[in-house]
Amino acid sequence: MKFRFATVVIVFVASCAIAAKAPSGQIIDAGSFGVYLNGARVATETFKIEQRPEGSIAKSELKAQDGATQRSEMELTPQGNIIHYGWEQLQPRKEQVTVVPKDEFLSETINAGPNQKTFSVPHLMPHSTPILDNNFFLHREILMWRYLAAGCTSKPEGLRCSTAPQQFGVLVPTQHLAEKVTIDFKDREKISLKGKQVECSAFNLHTEESDWIVFLDDQEKMVRIVGSASGLEVVRD
Repeated sequence: MKFRFATVVIVFVASCAIAAKAPSGQIIDAGSFGVYLNGARVATETFKIEQRPEGSIAKSELKAQDGATQRSEMELTPQGNIIHYGWEQLQPRKEQVTVVPKDEFLSETINAGPNQKTFSVPHLMPHSTPILDNNFFLHREILMWRYLAAGCTSKPEGLRCSTAPQQFGVLVPTQHLAEKVTIDFKDREKISLKGKQVECSAFNLHTEESDWIVFLDDQEKMVRIVGSASGLEVVRD
């Protein structure tokens, strides 16, 4: 089993010693996720992650079945530090959030819509802080790559990860707050994907509000994520 997270690491994590530089303009991942609630499709997230010489850009658009639309764009340095993060809601009303470095920490600016006062919120968090907006599942894939780079290795017999869970401090811009996320390797499991049985690596992802099981295929791409109690399931199309 081969793992390519050494290439991904240079895009998102300051672990260049184990990373080989990818060609400029390389698409790291692109596609869409179907979002299901109790078996019914409620939204689609379309995304693309591109590496460029000056860093990387991850773009995502979430469209709900009722027409509600949100977009995000995350720009990172080659070491994984935040250059700029932007979130906007187009429907049902326009709102915007941006996050940029300010001195040693991060600054968030909120525009709640027409006729609303724009204001800023400081976050005493380093520039390397992962973004984990709760509206975009692509952010969870990027966070999983950080976990793989920090605590997992590829062996001939399969993936080996540290037995101790890893904890990450993340920023959730749409909620204007920070929280802690814990990830640990669960097991290798076979799941049904597009009518086929696929063996994946399964991980537990625990936030302060919910628990998830994340499934990555042998290309380290997130193919499924399941909320343990919410009835929410996200599947790669």
